[in-house]
Amino acid sequence: MLCPKCGKDSHNVRVCAFCQTPYPTDVVDARGSSRHARATASMRATGLAGNPRAVFARLSPAQRWGVIGLLAVVTAAYYVATRERVIPVGVAVPNLIAAPMSPSEAASTLRTVHATAQVELRDGELTVRITSAAFPQRRDGQLALAQQYARADAIVEGRTRPINFLDPDGTRFARSDPQKGVTMTR
Repeated sequence: MLCPKCGKDSHNVRVCAFCQTPYPTDVVDARGSSRHARATASMRATGLAGNPRAVFARLSPAQRWGVIGLLAVVTAAYYVATRERVIPVGVAVPNLIAAPMSPSEAASTLRTVHATAQVELRDGELTVRITSAAFPQRRDGQLALAQQYARADAIVEGRTRPINFLDPDGTRFARSDPQKGVTMTR
């Protein structure tokens, strides 16, 4: 706040830190401007408006460390939330989507996949080739797709059966085995 007597800028809201002149207690001064307007004008006059380095430099050490700590927490949370889950090859991972599935939801899931994928049954083994439009790019999405399809197929058929999941290029990326469960193959 600008001191009306000496004209210096001070962070104190009651008295000037330089000449100890008390600031007016009224909200609006004689010119019709409020304290907020004077503070904003003093920030513009000192070059703090729009200059984050100057604002950061005027913070106390505790406030600086608080800002740095907050940025570190936000960065760590972003990293944890967006990193790709490690999915080992050949190991059955528990269902990524653990919500229960009703028979009508299972039939709906199968219809949705069959509308975009090529499904073929040979010698009791099902092969599902996912199109490029429906193929997830991340490995956890690929595993979740295979797990949901295998669960839906088991609910609708009443038994589990071997299923091979192929990517748009025709390479197998996952396999559903009745004994082991759904595993990634690459």
